[in-house]
Amino acid sequence: MIISNFILILFGFMNLIFLLNFSKIKIFNLNIDKPDKKRKFHSYPTPLAGGILIFINLILYWLICIIPNSPINYEIFFQDKNSLNYFIGISTIIFILGFIDDRINLKANLKFIILLLAIVLLLLFDKNLIINEIKFSFYNGTFVLGKSSIFFSVFCFLVFINAFNMFDGINLQSGLYSILIFFCILFFYSNSFLVKILIISLICFSYLNFKNKTFLGDSGSLLISFIISYLFIKLYNLDYIKYAENITLYMMIPGLDLIRLFVIRIINKKNPLTSDRNHLHHILINKYSFEKTLIIIFLLISLPLIMSNFNVNNLLTIFVTIFIYFFVVIFALKKN
Repeated sequence: MIISNFILILFGFMNLIFLLNFSKIKIFNLNIDKPDKKRKFHSYPTPLAGGILIFINLILYWLICIIPNSPINYEIFFQDKNSLNYFIGISTIIFILGFIDDRINLKANLKFIILLLAIVLLLLFDKNLIINEIKFSFYNGTFVLGKSSIFFSVFCFLVFINAFNMFDGINLQSGLYSILIFFCILFFYSNSFLVKILIISLICFSYLNFKNKTFLGDSGSLLISFIISYLFIKLYNLDYIKYAENITLYMMIPGLDLIRLFVIRIINKKNPLTSDRNHLHHILINKYSFEKTLIIIFLLISLPLIMSNFNVNNLLTIFVTIFIYFFVVIFALKKN
C-alpha cells in the first residue's frame, strides 16, 4: 500500500513536470491543429497532445504492472497478465489510429472500419468483455443475448467511442466529463490504481487545455472513450454495476447528441460519421459565453447521476434527462 501510494506520487510529479515544461517537450508538438474558420475557431495553431500525455501514463502503468513482484496488482479489470496485455495492445492500436487521424485527417469510414476491427479483435482475445445478458432495474427478467452477444458488445463499444469523440468540442468539456466518470468509478465501484493515474493525467491535460496550450485530439478522445467503455463493460460483467441503465446514465448526453446528429445527417443525406457544427456545444456557444456553455453541459451531464444517487427511479431519470436535453437544444436554437 505504501509503495503503491509512493508510485502514485511519482506519477503526480511526472505529470507536473510535463505541465511545467509542456512547450519544450518535442513529443507533445508532433501534431498541430490549425484554425480553419469553418469548424476550428481557435485563435492560433495548437498541439493535439492530450492523447500523447494520457498514453504515456498508460504505458508506464503497464510497465510497472508487468515487472516481477510488482507492487500493483492486476485489479478487478484484468483477470491476469494476458488480459492486461490485450487491453494495452488494443489501446495502443486505437491511440495510433487517432494519432494518424490527427496528422493526416483519415476518412471517417476508414477510421470506423479500423476501430471496428480493433474492438472485434479484443473481444476474440478477452471473452470477459462479451456481454451475454442485459438486466434492467425496472424489469424482473433477464434478456439473454445468446449468439448475438458479441455483436451487441461491439455495438456498445462503438456507440460510446463515437458519442464521446463527437462530444469533444470545446475546452474542458471532455476532460471534466472523463474526470467525473473516473471519480465515480473510484468512489462507487473500485479503488483502481489505473483510474487514479488516469485522473492525474486528465487533471494535467485539463489545466493545459484550459490555458489553450493543447487539445485532446482524436488520439486522446478515442483512447479515453475506449478505456471508459472497457471499464464499464468489465464492471457490468463482473456485477459491480447491476443494471444496464446505470451505464446509460453516465453517457446520456453524449449518447443523445449522437442520436440527434445521426438523424439530422441521415435526413440531409449526409454520412452520419462526418463532422459538422450542429453539436450541442456548437449550438450553445453560438448564443452563450464559453463559461455558460460549459456550465450548462456539465449540469446536463451531472443531472442523471445526481438523480440516481437520490434514489430516483432510473427510468424516470432517463425520461427527465431526455426532456431537458431537447428543451435546452430547442431553446438555444430559438434564441439563435
